[in-house]
Amino acid sequence: MSKILRTASTVFVSSLVLIGTVACAPASTSTPSVAPSSSASPSASASASPSASAISNVTDTAAQLRFLIEEEKLAYDSYTAMYAKWGARVFGNILKSEANHQSQVLLLLNARGIADPRSNSVGVFKNADLQALYDQLMVKGVKSAQDAYEVGIAIEERDIADITDMLATADDADVIATLERLRQGSENHLRAFNNQI
Repeated sequence: MSKILRTASTVFVSSLVLIGTVACAPASTSTPSVAPSSSASPSASASASPSASAISNVTDTAAQLRFLIEEEKLAYDSYTAMYAKWGARVFGNILKSEANHQSQVLLLLNARGIADPRSNSVGVFKNADLQALYDQLMVKGVKSAQDAYEVGIAIEERDIADITDMLATADDADVIATLERLRQGSENHLRAFNNQI
């Protein structure tokens, strides 16, 4: 996708004003529906730019890994919702990979005795920036299949940016190897979504 289109997509998504959050059920039950929530505020969502790295100021490995596993959950939950809404095969194809990404990060957490921060509920995140971003992206993604593909692009661009920032400060060999695999996967996913535009 051209730089202009990518920039336009990012500006459009990040300019959305959050007036409610979206509760998404798994693909096997129902499509996403908009519901009010007290967990995210408009001011929180305004700071969540989809493709900008949110982890550049976090250098603690434990904090980075907690963020990363929730970011991978965001991708999984978002694609689950988009697949349920639009039935587009690209979302279904990428879901298994996103589940695998979470498993890879979980191995790093477990090896370091770091608690897994993920909620068992779809679309629920401890990290306020990720919660606001998810809410924004769901508002956009339910508008049309084209918007849903743009959501996929925004998520993968954001993931690549965050992983790249993490690699800049990573010291542990297992973390570096995992991050490189995850970034390669996200680059593949980004190409898949760009091919839908």
